[in-house]
Amino acid sequence: MCSKINALGVQLKIITDKKEWNCFIEQNQFEFYSFLCSWEWTLMQELSWKKVLKYWIYKNHPQPLLGKEGGNDELWEELIWILPLIVNKAKRWTYLFCPHTPLIKKSEDFFKVLENIKIKLIKIWKEKNANFIRFNSPIKNLIQNKNSFKKLWFINAPMHEHAEDTHLLNLNLSEEELLQNIKKKDRYYINRAIKEWVEVVKWNTPEQIKILWDMHLEHSKKIGYHPFSENFINNLYKTFWKNITTISTRFEGKIESILMTIKFHKTCVYYIATSDIKSHKFSPNYLCQWEAIKQAKADWCETYNFWWISPDDNPKHPIAWVTKFKRKFWGYDYSLLHAQDLVLSPKYYFNWIVETIRRKKRGYYYKKPENK
Repeated sequence: MCSKINALGVQLKIITDKKEWNCFIEQNQFEFYSFLCSWEWTLMQELSWKKVLKYWIYKNHPQPLLGKEGGNDELWEELIWILPLIVNKAKRWTYLFCPHTPLIKKSEDFFKVLENIKIKLIKIWKEKNANFIRFNSPIKNLIQNKNSFKKLWFINAPMHEHAEDTHLLNLNLSEEELLQNIKKKDRYYINRAIKEWVEVVKWNTPEQIKILWDMHLEHSKKIGYHPFSENFINNLYKTFWKNITTISTRFEGKIESILMTIKFHKTCVYYIATSDIKSHKFSPNYLCQWEAIKQAKADWCETYNFWWISPDDNPKHPIAWVTKFKRKFWGYDYSLLHAQDLVLSPKYYFNWIVETIRRKKRGYYYKKPENK
């Protein structure tokens, strides 16, 4: 079991210090993290009138008092986890959601700590009158991880919340190497757009933000996906202003492609993008994406995260069209374990039915855990 952790004790404490929270993430070399782990994302949720519980998880260590003999001990605390819990309220249910977290030190066992704090989580659930807790954890999509959640009575969530299958690009290469790794046919679009004097604009002006929203809305109607609200996009700029880059490409005065990236520590996420391509011979969205990659590298990022992709090459998947585009820029796929739910009330199963119907109507499905 988890005797070592139980013996030393694990505590949950509310944290109110943004610097300490973000520094914990920056100082530990996590294999996967995103801006959803940041303090700014919790502020973003609060702008949307959601309650966010921000917890540290400490492990207590006994340590002899200096200058004394006879075994008098005091405890010193080691921070091992950060755990944000967003209180999501719907008409018929309430649940606690943990986005791309908890983040845990490599020296600790994720599931032993989770087992140790499970009772504390249930206590929080009772206080918030929630029906379930959902973990969108930053751990790999492996069968052993799925089975470990299962032992703790978690089940597969009927619907995703955020990106689980992602595509990552290692930026620790020169610009020349990154460009050469793109197929010749796709490099042609980039070079042709440059020769055609396609204008690149990098600025978070009110005009750019408004264009992003307008084009995003129109594009969603054409393709048939659910768009972000204008308020959501404006709140993103309010909370991540210094770390957001808006890039657009214009040809003959008309914006044909525009995107937004969000940087957190050494990872840059390609989060929102939309286009209205008229110049198909050189598709300015290729140049727009290439400029975003170069900007992320210039900002000292080590990873460029293309965000959400389909779990396979099935052309019928709802985002197969954009997945194909993202994979053209080289890189590798990285799959997180599908979201896991801890059921705390019979009311959960009504939510399960609603979300399952919604998922099937939209055509989503998820990658099975790998056995490695």
